[in-house]
Order: sequence, then C-alpha cells, then structure tokens
Amino acid sequence: MNEPVSLTELYALLLESYGKQGWWPVVSRKNEPGFDSRGYHPGIKISLNDRERWEIAVGAILTQNTAWVNVEKALQGLSERSLGSPRAVLTASPETVALAIRPSGYYNQKTLRLKRFADFYQSLKGRVPARDELLALSGIGPETADSMLLYAWQQPFFVVDAYTIRILRRIGFTDDCFSLKQPSKRYDYVQHFITSRFESLQKVTQYQEFHALYVRHAKEHCGSKARCDECPLEARCRKML
Repeated sequence: MNEPVSLTELYALLLESYGKQGWWPVVSRKNEPGFDSRGYHPGIKISLNDRERWEIAVGAILTQNTAWVNVEKALQGLSERSLGSPRAVLTASPETVALAIRPSGYYNQKTLRLKRFADFYQSLKGRVPARDELLALSGIGPETADSMLLYAWQQPFFVVDAYTIRILRRIGFTDDCFSLKQPSKRYDYVQHFITSRFESLQKVTQYQEFHALYVRHAKEHCGSKARCDECPLEARCRKML
C-alpha cells in the first residue's frame, strides 16, 4: 500500500494544529493545580488514585452511545448521591443508580453494566486487569476495554473508534480493513496497523494524545460529512469517501 503520509507525521501534524488534548477528563480533579478547568490531565503520565481510576473506568462505560457532556452530568449525579466507589454502586438500588446516570442515556442497561463492573473491579484488589478479563464482561467491547486500560490503568493499548477509522480511510491508509465484515476483526486490524508502525509512540501519554487528536480532528473537520476548508491534513488527504 502506498502510504500518503507516515503515521508519525500525521501525529505531528495533528499535534501542531490542535495542541495537547489532555484526554481523559478527570472530573473530580477540576480546578486542581496541574489540571485545566475541565479536569483534563496535563499531557504527562500522572499518578491516579483508586477513586480517579474508578471514575475513568465508569466514564468509559457511560460514554457508550452518547456525548461526553452527558457523561459529565452522569458522573456529577453519581457524586451527588455518594456513588463514587464500586462498593457504593453495588449496594445502591438499581433505581438510585439509574436516576444518577440518566443523562448518559440507556440508563437501565448501563446500570446493570456498572453493577457487574463494580463487582469485577472489587475482585481485582488493586491489580491491573487483563484485556481478556474486561472483554469477558457483558457490555464491554474492545473500545471500552482499551479506553479503561489506556486511561485508567495507563497501559499501552491504542483505542480505535469510528473517528480513527474514518480519518485513516479518507487519508488512504486502511481500505483493506473494510473487507473484514466482523467489527471486532476490523478493530483489531486498525489497532495493529497503528501500533505496528509506531515504534516511537509506545509511551502511554502519546497513545492517549494520538487517540484524542483523532477525536478532535473528526469534530473539527472530518465528520460524517468532510469539512475540508482549512483542514490541516487537506494537502495530504486523498479525500476518499
């Protein structure tokens, strides 16, 4: 495949255009020195306490099929009801949890997932879960599992989402993956495609930034309908799709 731009160059172009994104938001750290007003991390590998790690993992479940602004409302709802720990979620009634996370949508379904995950989280007793363990949990697919591993446990798993696939395909990288009918195989293909080409991007913080930059670029220019005016990748894009 004739690659129009290297992935390391793509990373550099996006970083130059948008700056560090500081993803994942740690809502409980808002206004803390070293974090911006939204609670985003400062682009360095930070030390998370157990409450923050739990919050990030919960956010990865709540963000399924909704915008982050709704997740923040749901996290705030959990905090206001003293449901900021796995034990609290487990002991609360399903109705109480559902009411707290209502802004995130699919709240009854997500309540069940949170309770199952809370039980699993407690069973870890502080250790880092294996990816297969997360994928074995109902309602947790590759994107959610890798989000938890990358951001909550700071392990080098690149997160692939619809934005990533769309941008790479338009640039001309990943047409081959669309011959794969199963979404899980498509996910694995794109993840391997990226990680195998990034010997210089093995650090957790760089994986975090690259994933966040794809999201930012998709929202600014590369949505379902491309907005190519002033796009930082316009000169290198094949405008596929």
